[in-house]
Amino acid sequence: MPDLDPASGVRADARQNRRQLIIATREAIAARGLDVSALDIATAAGVGVGTLYRRFGTKEALLDYAVLGLYDELCDIARACLERPDPWDGMAEFVLELAGAHRDSRGLAEVTAACERPPTPELAQRTVALQEAITQLTERAHAAGELRADVTWQDVLLCSRAALDTDHCLGVDAGPDGWRRVIMVLLDGMRAPGRTPLQGPAPQVRPQGA
Repeated sequence: MPDLDPASGVRADARQNRRQLIIATREAIAARGLDVSALDIATAAGVGVGTLYRRFGTKEALLDYAVLGLYDELCDIARACLERPDPWDGMAEFVLELAGAHRDSRGLAEVTAACERPPTPELAQRTVALQEAITQLTERAHAAGELRADVTWQDVLLCSRAALDTDHCLGVDAGPDGWRRVIMVLLDGMRAPGRTPLQGPAPQVRPQGA
């Protein structure tokens, strides 16, 4: 008799296969981005491609599930940062966490930068939730007089991507944690009162899928 979960009625091996597929997908997109094959994911998970399709229907559905998990983790981090007593510390912590998440997962970085195709309703919902969280974090920092008045939440969000290309330049090697130094320099540049007026218009929110 197959080992069934008494609560869900799902076989234990099916649950294990699902977990392995999710883990393998997160690792695959972290290293190679979203252009990863179903065969590569299944092989890394130790299952057949047929198991992937039985569990998730399509490779795209599995990728979406893995990415949504990353977004949910960021939402949890944002909520925790909003509870920090010091508004600046809360905002700075989230920027560092988001920058690190972009560094850790090429696939996540690809998704957060994508504006060419409409997101799924679930991804659109999480995107709005993260936008609202960073808005609250910047509003708190503004109200405390810690964030310069001409820096918007959109500026703060875009600065988190500065960590993506900080490894090497003209023979200089930043080292494994060099991106953290870059983000800290940018954060200090955002602190009030600021010395040099920002050039150009503030970044705007692009309609999702536009």
